Amino acid sequence: MDTCLIGYGRVGKVTALVLSRDYNVDVVVFDASGQRVNEARRRGLEARLADVSNPGMTSRIAAECDVVAVALPSRVAERVVQQLIEAEVRAIVDVSYVADPLAFHKPALERGVRVFVDAGLAPGLSNMLAKRARMWLDKASRIVVYVGGISAENDDLFGLVASWSIDDLIEEYTRKAKARIAGEEKLLDPIWDAVRVELPGLGEFDAMPTDGLRTLLRSLQDVPTLIEYTLRYPGHVELLKSLYRLGLLDDKPHVASGCAASPRKMLVRLLEERLPKSGDRVVMYVEAEGEREGYWARTSYVIDATQDDVGVETPVLTYMTGLVHAWVVVRALKGYGHPGVNAPEELAQKLADLEKLLESKGIHVHERRCYEQ
Repeated sequence: MDTCLIGYGRVGKVTALVLSRDYNVDVVVFDASGQRVNEARRRGLEARLADVSNPGMTSRIAAECDVVAVALPSRVAERVVQQLIEAEVRAIVDVSYVADPLAFHKPALERGVRVFVDAGLAPGLSNMLAKRARMWLDKASRIVVYVGGISAENDDLFGLVASWSIDDLIEEYTRKAKARIAGEEKLLDPIWDAVRVELPGLGEFDAMPTDGLRTLLRSLQDVPTLIEYTLRYPGHVELLKSLYRLGLLDDKPHVASGCAASPRKMLVRLLEERLPKSGDRVVMYVEAEGEREGYWARTSYVIDATQDDVGVETPVLTYMTGLVHAWVVVRALKGYGHPGVNAPEELAQKLADLEKLLESKGIHVHERRCYEQ
C-alpha cells in the first residue's frame, strides 16, 4: 500500500477523487464514520473504519502507507500528524489547520519524515503565488493576500456557503492574525482590524486579517509588509461585531432551562443547519509591489471562480482545496521534498504544473503586471 487518506469529509472526498481519477493513484481511505466509509466504498474506493485518535491505529497506518494524506478538522489534525511522525511514515501531506506547522520540523527531521504542511488553497496555493511574486521582484516592499470563499450571490444574511468546517470558520474569526507591517511583527484582530477594500475587477469587500501567512513570515523575511485578509461581502464585519457583543462567539458555557451550552457551539450548529451547501464563489487576489530593474513595479495574481462556472457537485472552495491537496500528494509520491517541514511556497517552482491541473478544471489564474519610473 502506497497512499492513504485519513479523513473522508468535505475536502477528503475531493482529494480521493482527484488522486484516483486524474492521477490513477490507488488510495485507501480511513475514517471514523461508518457512513463515510460506506460512501467511499460505493465510489469504488478501498475504505476502512478507523479511530485515528488511537496512537496504535496511526502506527498501523504508517506501517502500511508510504504517503499519508491528512484531511481532518483542526481540533484533531495536529495530534494525528504528530503520531504519524513518531511512527516514521515516509511522507505526510496535511491540508488541515494546525496552530504551528513549524513545530513539526525538528521531530520530522530527526526521523527522516517529509511533512508537507498547509497543502490547500489558502494557505497553500496562496503561498506559492506570493513566493512567485517575490521571485519576480528584485526587492519587495509589500505582499498582500486577499482570499475568500463566499456565496456566488450576496443574497442572504451571511453571504457564505458551508464549504468547509464551520467550527474552523468561527475559530478563524476569533483567532489573532500574525502579520508584518513596516518590518514589525503584529497580531491583528480579524473583526476589529478589518478594512473595506475595492479589488480591481472583483468588487468591494470587507477584508478581515486572518492567520494564513504562517510559513511565509519565515520564508519571506525580507518583505517588510506581509498581510493576509479573508474577504467577505460588505456588511459582514458589522454583523460579526453584533454577534461578538451579544456573546455568541464566546466558548464559555451558559445555562438555559437547566442545560449548559456554549453560545459559540450553538452558533456553529445553527450555521451548519442553515447555511447553503452549494453555490459558492472563490476570490483570490495576491498582490506584490517593489522594485524590478530600477523601476517601481507591481504584480498580482487573480482567481475568480464560482461553483457554476466550474460545473462541480461540491462547493468550488472545497473542490479547489482538494485539487491542491491531491497535487501535493502526487509530488510527495514522486519523491519531492526533504525531511522535516516542507512549506507550500517551496513548491512555487512547480506551480506551472499545478496551474495546468487547475486550467483543466476550468479554474484560471490571471496575472497582471505594471511598471512606473
